Amino acid sequence: MTTFDFEKNIAVLQDAKGKEIEWRGSHYPAYSTGILVFAQSYFKSDAYDRYFDRTLRQYGFREGIPEVKVAEIAKKSDNYDLVRALMSAVIRGEKYTPGMWQVLVYNGIMLDLLVRQYQLKTNIQLAIDV
Repeated sequence: MTTFDFEKNIAVLQDAKGKEIEWRGSHYPAYSTGILVFAQSYFKSDAYDRYFDRTLRQYGFREGIPEVKVAEIAKKSDNYDLVRALMSAVIRGEKYTPGMWQVLVYNGIMLDLLVRQYQLKTNIQLAIDV
């Protein structure tokens, strides 16, 4: 398991925000190499919650989470475990729902989730170091 480079990957998502992502035929979005590397590095890192489905159920989420709710959590949640589980679900979700990342990257929700996770992780680390 590797340590996830939040700052590098936040920059990738900032760069992708607001940019159209075309589809290859009708089957799969043509994500940039940066987005694909970000997702793979997140999935293989300590930032990824391998039990995200269980974590989300603990917070009352049993089925899909509406985009509006994801955006709200990304902006306002102070719950590191919830934000981490949600980001992990988004990363994994593309495998089962091609195009899921497309709108979340375009409108900045994936960026907001990653920034929020980084902020909360940093706050936790600062509290531990005190």
